[in-house]
Amino acid sequence: MFKKFLAFFLATIVLFGAVGMMYFKFIAQTSYPVFIESFPHGMLTVDRGDTNGEDSKFYINCKKGQTLTININPERTENKYYNLSKLTVNGIDVTDEVNMLQYRVKVDSKLTILAYFKKGKRPSSEEEIKKLSYDHEPIIEYPAESEYIGSDDAYDFSDPSIIFDEKSGYYYCFGSKNKVMRSKDLLNWEHRTTYFPSPSGESGNTAMSLDTFPSVRKWAKAHGYNSGKSLTASTNNAEPLAPDIIKIGSTYFLYFSLCKEENSSEAAIFCVKTTDLEYAVDNNDWQDGGLVISSCGYNKGSNNEKPNKSFYEEAVAVHPGVFEDENGNLFMTYGSYCGKDKINGSINLVELNSKNGLLKKDSAYNQNGSDISTVHGETRFKSGTLVSKPGSIPALDKNQGSLVTAADIVFNKNTGYYYLFVTYGNEQTNYNIRVARSKSVGGPYEDWNGENMSEFSSSKRNNQYTKGLSLIGGYNFAMSSNGGVSYVDVGKASTGSPCIIKIAGGQWIMALQSRLYYKAENNIYAGDKAAELYDVSANTAPFLEIRQIFFNSDGWPLAVAESYTGESAKRKIKESKMNGNWDVVVLERSASETDHLAIERSVSQPLTIIDSVAISRNNIDKKTRLSKLKFEKADDYSYNLLLDGVIYKIYPTIAWDWELSEPAYIFSGIGDDGTTVWGKKNYSPYMGIYTDAYYYALSQADDETQQVYNARMSEISANPSQVAIDEMTKELVKKVLEK
Repeated sequence: MFKKFLAFFLATIVLFGAVGMMYFKFIAQTSYPVFIESFPHGMLTVDRGDTNGEDSKFYINCKKGQTLTININPERTENKYYNLSKLTVNGIDVTDEVNMLQYRVKVDSKLTILAYFKKGKRPSSEEEIKKLSYDHEPIIEYPAESEYIGSDDAYDFSDPSIIFDEKSGYYYCFGSKNKVMRSKDLLNWEHRTTYFPSPSGESGNTAMSLDTFPSVRKWAKAHGYNSGKSLTASTNNAEPLAPDIIKIGSTYFLYFSLCKEENSSEAAIFCVKTTDLEYAVDNNDWQDGGLVISSCGYNKGSNNEKPNKSFYEEAVAVHPGVFEDENGNLFMTYGSYCGKDKINGSINLVELNSKNGLLKKDSAYNQNGSDISTVHGETRFKSGTLVSKPGSIPALDKNQGSLVTAADIVFNKNTGYYYLFVTYGNEQTNYNIRVARSKSVGGPYEDWNGENMSEFSSSKRNNQYTKGLSLIGGYNFAMSSNGGVSYVDVGKASTGSPCIIKIAGGQWIMALQSRLYYKAENNIYAGDKAAELYDVSANTAPFLEIRQIFFNSDGWPLAVAESYTGESAKRKIKESKMNGNWDVVVLERSASETDHLAIERSVSQPLTIIDSVAISRNNIDKKTRLSKLKFEKADDYSYNLLLDGVIYKIYPTIAWDWELSEPAYIFSGIGDDGTTVWGKKNYSPYMGIYTDAYYYALSQADDETQQVYNARMSEISANPSQVAIDEMTKELVKKVLEK
C-alpha cells in the first residue's frame, strides 16, 4: 500500500513539474517586459496602447518574436535644439542602425532601451531649414490670448446659450448655475457675476432666490419648498439650469429650468423678459413672464389619488431650446433623461406665443403626446410633439442606457431644412452631439441613413446610439507633435449641450460645453491648467467652447475640427497642399463595450496622402495593394477620401491648432456609411511613425527598386528629414502604380 502511495506521489510531482516546465517554456516565456527611457531633451514613443509610466520612461509587454518600433523625438524648439547622441539596447550601442529617427528591434528577451541626446546647432541657412521642415505651412493669426478658448473666465461653464446684443455690441452667453459672460469676438470672455439675484449675504452664490419672481415662488410653494422639503441644496433658493435666450421684436425672452432635486423629473421651465439686455444682466432686473411648462415626475393617477412613484413619465420640463420657424412662429424643444431610477426621457416640441413667450393656446403641436402629471392645482399640460426618443433599456440605469438631452433646432433657408441637434450620453464621460433634419418643423427628423430619431427599438440594429449624424464627440489627435513634445493623450471629451446661431458674415457657430481629456501619468502638458487635469474627463470642469459649423454640398452640417478663432471655414485648398501626413479621427456613432454605451473618446490614426493615394494604418497592417487606394478632388471645395473601406467626402480648411498653438490644415467630412471624419495635417519632420508609409510602398516595389531606395535611405539617415522621406515615398508610389 505504501509503495503504491509513494509511486502515486512521485508521479504527481513529475506531472506538476512537467506542467510547470511547459508553462515556463511555452507560456511564461512568450512575452517579455521592455524598459524604455530617454534622457532629458528628447522623447521616445511606441505605437502601442499598453505603455505605463511617466514621460518617456515606461514599460511595455511584448510577445516573443514581435518587432517593436521605437520613434525618437529630439527636443527641437525655437530656443532649444538637440540631436540623438546614442541609443543602446541592453547596453549595446545601436545608434548606427537608427534610420529616420526610428529604430526597430525584434523582441527575444528582456530589453532595456536607453536614448541619450546632445545639444546641436540650429539650422541657419534657408537650405538647411528646408531639409528639416515644410515650406508650405499655412498662415493664420490667432487673435485669442488663451491657447484653448480665449479666456480663463470660460472655464467651469456649462449649458451655454449665446445671443448678440446690438445695443451694447457684445455677445452674451448664459449658462447653468446663474452664470453669464460677454464677449466682443466670441474668443475673450468676461464674467458678469449672475443674471438673477443671489440670496442676500451669500457672496459668489450661484443660486437664485425663489422669491425673485412670482411665478417661481408660486411653483416652489406648490412643490413644498417652504414646508421643509428639498429644493436642490436649500429650502429658499435654487440654481437655474440650462437657460436659452431669444429676441422677438424688441424683447429678449430668457428661458430657464428649475429642478426640485438634482436630476429630478419634478421640474419646471420659466420665462423672464427685458427690452435692455445689458441693463438686465448688470442689475439683475428682469420682468417675470410666467411658468411655461412643468412636470411632476411621476404619474399621480386619477382623481388626485396617491402618486404612483414606480412609474416615471418621459416628458421632463428641463433644457428649453427656443427658436423661430421659417414663418416667424415661436417654438420650444424641451426634455432630458432627468429622473430617478430607470426612466426613458424624450425631446418634445411645443409652440409658444410670440407676444408673451408662453404656451400658445390651441396649437396643434401642443395637443400631441400624453398628459404631464403636475401637483394639485396646477395647469394640466400635454407633452407636445415627440421629436427624439432615446428609449433607455429598463435593465440599465441612466448612466448606462441610451440618453438624450439638451436639444436645439435651427432652420437654414439655404437648404430648406430644420436641423435637430441633440446630446447623447453621460455628461461626465461620453457626451456627444448628433444631428438629424426635417423639411417640417414638427418632424419626423431623420439622420443621414434615413433613421427616424423619434423611433426606438431595444434591438442592436435600432439602438439609438446608431442614430444621428455625429457632429462632435470625445476625441484626441494622438499623433500631434511639434518635434519636441507628442501630445498623445491630450484631447476633448464630454462634448454636449449645443447652441447654434448665425453670426455676421453668414457664418454658423456652435457654442457647447466640453472637458479637457488628459492622461496625467504621461506628464506631457506644461500649461497653467496642468493641476486641474486628470486621467478622465469626469475630473475636469466643463468649459465653454466655440466651434464653427458649415453645411456641405448635401446640406448636412459639419463641425470644424478645431476651436473657432475668427477664421472662415470656406476655403479652397489646392491638391498640392493635401499631400503629406495627416492625423485622422473617425467620430464613432456606435456603442462600445455593450450595445448601450457610447464611446468616450475616438483616437486618431496616421494617414499619408500622396497625389491619388491615401495610405492608412489599416492599409499597412492588411498590406492592401496601392492600386486599390483612392484620393481625388471632388469639386472646388472637397475631396473624396477612401479610408478603411469607407468613402468620405472631406472639406479642408485652415484653422488654429489648439493642441500645438500653431496654424494647421484640417478637414471634416462625411462617409458613405454616415460616420464623420476629421483630419489635421502634421508638419513635424521628426514623426517617425509616418515613415511606415515609405516602408509600405517599398514592400510593393520590385527587387531592383528596393535596392536603389535602401541605398538612398542609408545616405540620408545621418541627417533625417520627413520632407526627404515624403519625397521618396511619393516617387515609390508612382513607380509601383506604373507597374
